[in-house]
Amino acid sequence: MTSLSLRGVRGGVGTTSLVAAIGYALESLGERVLMIDMCPENLLRLHCNLQAQQASGWARGMLDGQSWHTHAWGLTPTLHILPYGGLTADESASIEQQLVADPQLWARRQASLAPHYDWLLFDLPQRLPGHSAVGPCLLPIQVVEADAACHVLLLQQAMNSPVLVNRFDPGRQLQRDLLLIWRKHYSARLLPLTVHADEAMCEALACKQPVGQYAPDSLAAKDALSLATWCLTRRRELT
Repeated sequence: MTSLSLRGVRGGVGTTSLVAAIGYALESLGERVLMIDMCPENLLRLHCNLQAQQASGWARGMLDGQSWHTHAWGLTPTLHILPYGGLTADESASIEQQLVADPQLWARRQASLAPHYDWLLFDLPQRLPGHSAVGPCLLPIQVVEADAACHVLLLQQAMNSPVLVNRFDPGRQLQRDLLLIWRKHYSARLLPLTVHADEAMCEALACKQPVGQYAPDSLAAKDALSLATWCLTRRRELT
């Protein structure tokens, strides 16, 4: 089993939509996939046709003394989602304290999930170290947009995890220039492909579907499939 995590270098770069898109693409290539929402915003479920008022999830289960794995939903026989759950800010803070106190919790959960899935995809939040302690992760990917804010944040980091450029618009000069700069300075980190800006990604969320299901011939869906193929290749290289 392989774990992949996506975290935005800042908020609003489309990380959750990418998790749904890559999860769907991997499943279409024959992989068994579980997508896990680690974000208190609890938005990943909205890409999977779950009701907005649905409050169940692994964090909700932890607070209510329920088995966390019973909150997973099967979208297909081989594509599942584990939502975060509907929590107040104080309840999410309590979960953060529990996760900080037990940083190996998700490592143990990963071990229990290994016989059932080929991939675990984690949608990680920002600035919540407990929520981001998900155990062994072969592919910890940072998501950026080609804009000035992400450029500054990358400069300030001491990290060397892989970087994926999302919502790339080749028609915008600034984005082309930043991508050239990043390819020069972060060539070892930058993924060899980008996800292009595509209205289909926004429309897919409005229709409560991953983009590959909503618009399989869209540019974003094809980019997600290319990403999934890269993930499979990278797994073979690293294991």
